[in-house]
Amino acid sequence: MRLFLAVAADAEVKASAAAVVARLRQAPGDYRWVDPRDMHVTLRFYGETPESELPKIESLMREVAAKMAPFEIGYGPLGVFDAWEDIRVVWVGVDAGAELLSQLADKLGRSEPRPYNPHLTLGRRRRAIDPTAFQCALRDEPPMRLQRPVNKLSLYASKPASFGHTYEILSEAELAG
Repeated sequence: MRLFLAVAADAEVKASAAAVVARLRQAPGDYRWVDPRDMHVTLRFYGETPESELPKIESLMREVAAKMAPFEIGYGPLGVFDAWEDIRVVWVGVDAGAELLSQLADKLGRSEPRPYNPHLTLGRRRRAIDPTAFQCALRDEPPMRLQRPVNKLSLYASKPASFGHTYEILSEAELAG
C-alpha cells in the first residue's frame, strides 16, 4: 500500500480550494484537478509500504503528535512546480506556520533531497500546452488567506483509481504537546 502522513484540510479549506479549482477549470489548460475531499498537506511520503510496517508508522505518528502542541497555519497564494514556464503542478502555499510544518515533517523522518515546501495540491498537468493563458489565470487568482488550526496528524493510504488515486485515512493522532 502507498502511505503518507499529512495534515488533512478542513471543510472551510476544501470549500475555498474547490472555488479556486472551479475558476481555474475555465482557463485553457489540461490539468487533472484534485477532488476537494482528498486535499491535504503532505508531511512525509512513504510510497509503497508493506502492511507489516503500519504499526511502526502509527507509533511514530502518535509519538510525534504527543510532543507537538496544536498550532495554526495560513493558506496563501498559488504556486507551481516546476516553473511558471512549465507548470506541472498547481498548489496553494502555506505561509504562516510553514516552519512548524517543516519541523513536524522533520520529526516524522522526512528525508527527501528537496527542501520542504508545504502546500495543498490543486491539480497536476496531463499534457503540456502553451501555458500563457493559464499563467494569466493563476496570477489573477487572489491568495486564499485562510488561517486554520492544525490539531492532528493523519496517516493516509493512496489507492489507484481510473481517474488517478483515492485517499483513505487509516488512523489519526491528536497534537497534544
